[in-house]
Amino acid sequence: MKSPFLALHKAIRDRIISSTGREVYDDFPKNASMPYIIAGEIDGRDWSDKFQPGQEVTATVHVWSDYPGKKEVAEIMDEILQAMTSVPLSLGTSFRAICENVDMSEIIIDIDGITRHGILKFRYLIEEV
Repeated sequence: MKSPFLALHKAIRDRIISSTGREVYDDFPKNASMPYIIAGEIDGRDWSDKFQPGQEVTATVHVWSDYPGKKEVAEIMDEILQAMTSVPLSLGTSFRAICENVDMSEIIIDIDGITRHGILKFRYLIEEV
């Protein structure tokens, strides 16, 4: 079995950038101003059968903003949701996403009381091809 993590991470990052024009970071950027987007955690569980190896994978996207209120985070999350649900992701020649769902979305106020944090989780069933 191969890991689809890198292919999925790249596909999500490329889709958000091409659809929204916003940069997507792998980690907290040192010199970027808010708002910004981070392609976050990815976790997987075996979803193989006797004919096809595969995984059920959850990928998280974070939106960070210092705008007072939830408006900016909500608008960016809407852009990302539209981008990610418009057409199926292409995962290259080694993998195919056969099912894509929005698993969870929420906006929270960070512990500093200022920063708004949007969280989007996407769930995929991915087969090796």
